[in-house]
Amino acid sequence: MKNSERMSSVNQIVALDKNKHRRHNILTGDLSRSETHHVCQVYVSEFSVLAGECPIIFLKSKDGDALESCALLGITPGKNLFWQEGKWQGAYIPATLRAYPFYLHYKDSIGINPIICIDASSISLNDFSGVGQRLFNDSGDATPTLLEASNLLRGIHQQKIQSREFIRCLTEMDLFQEQVVTVDLPANTKHNLTGVFCVTKERISELSNSDFLCLREKGYLTAIYAHMFSLHQSGNLSQLFKKYQARVLH
Repeated sequence: MKNSERMSSVNQIVALDKNKHRRHNILTGDLSRSETHHVCQVYVSEFSVLAGECPIIFLKSKDGDALESCALLGITPGKNLFWQEGKWQGAYIPATLRAYPFYLHYKDSIGINPIICIDASSISLNDFSGVGQRLFNDSGDATPTLLEASNLLRGIHQQKIQSREFIRCLTEMDLFQEQVVTVDLPANTKHNLTGVFCVTKERISELSNSDFLCLREKGYLTAIYAHMFSLHQSGNLSQLFKKYQARVLH
């Protein structure tokens, strides 16, 4: 599973600029762009609410030097099984998808002082037939719409930091193991997803007492167990595929 498959090539990500975008409107709450995301990055604080919905897996980052925690939303690249018939088919929507069309860009690998960016294809000088929201008022101040998005992005930034430390700690303890996630499909066929890293019971059982206590003190055990439990949710992907995709094939 290639990291480059995680983002749509149609996005036009640019830095948000109050001078350039002062008179632009934005269409908020548009989850339709998630249709092409079969994986999306998620954070440790989301593990518990996602664990009953879909597998939480770890994939290599773009530079291949670290792992990133992701929600597995589909079986094949370009198809999000949770976005069907214009609605989200689940109880929880990951923060990265809710933040669209806003993104955080980091100038360096350290990941501090992010820049707020926006998908330029999602903004317009038009009013989106009355449903668009201004980004800035006539004085150049952020509107409530932009302030709400900024608060969400601020939370995402903190979650990124927490998740990076979580993954670093588990990596140092050698808890990740490359696995194959299997999803059952109609006609007794199976689809195997490779290049996936997971925490296994075997690696947990091999931890020293001091490392296990360290994980507990850091509050990581809840997230680890949520991740391990979530791997059983490949059945949800199977059900969504059977309900929405299998009928398309016939």
